[in-house]
Order: sequence, then structure tokens, then C-alpha cells
Amino acid sequence: MIRFGGFIITYNRPEILLQTIDQIFAQTYPPELLWIIDNSEGLITDHLIASLLDSRIKFYRMGYNSGPAGAAAKGLELCGKEGLDWIYWGDDNDPPFRNDCFERLLAIREVNPFVGVLGTVGQFFDRKKGVIKRIQTRLLEKKDTLKVDYVAGGMCMLVSGHVARERIAPNPSLFFGFEELDFCLKVSRKGYVVLVDCKLFLEARAKANRLNFERPLYAKKKNLVREYYSLRNLLMISDTLTLNSMRKQLYFKWVGKAVYGFKYGPVYGWKNLKLIFLAFWHYWKGISGKTIDLN
Repeated sequence: MIRFGGFIITYNRPEILLQTIDQIFAQTYPPELLWIIDNSEGLITDHLIASLLDSRIKFYRMGYNSGPAGAAAKGLELCGKEGLDWIYWGDDNDPPFRNDCFERLLAIREVNPFVGVLGTVGQFFDRKKGVIKRIQTRLLEKKDTLKVDYVAGGMCMLVSGHVARERIAPNPSLFFGFEELDFCLKVSRKGYVVLVDCKLFLEARAKANRLNFERPLYAKKKNLVREYYSLRNLLMISDTLTLNSMRKQLYFKWVGKAVYGFKYGPVYGWKNLKLIFLAFWHYWKGISGKTIDLN
């Protein structure tokens, strides 16, 4: 019998958090313990969790908004110290899309002796260009499991306890954006495999009506601040990979995005341009962590 637990990252969403906790423990293979890593500045979530009187739930208050990256690093540390064999990495608003995700993922944990991360949905990553590459549906239909570069955010990532105890963790300085990519690339460099269940992957795509989705070259963004963190963090990740080619490709691509944004009008275009060049500036100056509010 393996020891299975996990953590959920939360920030000022106590009611949503409670719903997610209920769904986590309603899994056909529920965790034996669950750390709540609270990024909230106030004590509302703390008091709410204490009122549950559930011995399976443990609480850690960061005391400031460390972002998903900082909270995940702490969650992995705490779960590693618990001696868990497998660790669920979750967000407060994004529970598993099926109630048997944990059971089905843990069933494939021995497919490869070097598995370090399991997930329902993953992607390939082009290290030379610094871009995410969508996995074709027809490839998923041919396989039971697939080795990928990283498990996408909110896609039921399970981490081996060995990985956590080796102190492999996302860079807290990223704050928000591509922390899962940063983590999974580190896991791979240590010799572990990142694996997804292809049937679960296909079911997730079907549920989201994305079986035949084709990613556009550029789409108007609802929240441009996310673009700032994406660019800055990809540049930071390029440093860890020591890939000058990736960095150069990011420069060309995002300068193009800065110009193309004016297609959606001058207001959008100027805001897009300013945030892209702010990301460049902060990267060049070594400014990291939380710099801009996401709202």
C-alpha cells in the first residue's frame, strides 16, 4: 500500500477551496492527508480550515502572496517530509475533472521505473524556440501512456515522493506562470520521466471540446499581465537551460507580438507593448517575484 497525499494552493477563495477539498476526498483513491498552502494575507482561510476539524487536513500559512511557484515549493517540501510516496499538486479552483483521476494515474506509476511525475494532460516543449507544442490527438489515440516534457497547470499533477525529497522544486522567484514547466524540466534533468495517461488526456480534451483544436498564431488576451509573467519567466527558464538559441527566439517572437497587438486597437496595442517591454526590462535587470498584480 503506497502513501498518497498532497497539497492545494489557495489565495483568498475559502468557499471555492472548500468545494475543491470535498472533490479531492471524493476521489475513488483519496489522499490520506492534504496540506493547504495559504497565500492569503488575512486569516479567513485559516479559521475556516480549523473549523472543519478534519485530521486529514493540515494547514500552512505563507504569510504573504508567494504565488503558485512559492507555494508549490513549500507544498513539495512539506509533503516530502511526510514520507509520502506520491504527492498531488493542486490549485484551489481546479480539482480533477473526473472522480477516478488519482486511481487511474497511480495505476500507471510503474509503467516506467524512472517515473517522477504523472498527469492527465501534458505538452511537449521546444527548448530551442521556447514554445509549447501541442500533442496531436492522433498520437494520443495510438498509445496508453506518453512521455511528455511537462504536465500542464491544473491537470492533476502527481509527483513522486523521491522527487520531493531530492528537493526538486519550482523557482519561487517565478511567482506566477510556467512554474510547472520549470519544475518538470528540472525533474527531467535529474533523470526522471514525466508521463501522462493518454486515455485520460483524450477524455479531458473531449470534455473541453478540444479534440480537433488548432492553436492560432496569436489570439487576443483577456489578461495581458499574464503575458508579462509568461515572457519574463520563460526568459528566466532559458537561463537555467543555458540556451542562447531559446533566448534569441523569445526576443524575436515577443517583439513581433508587441507589434501585432496593435491589430486589436491602440489601447490594447500600447498596453501589450508596455508589458512586453517591461518583462524584457525586468529580466535584464534581474527583477523577479511578484511585480504586478494579476487582477
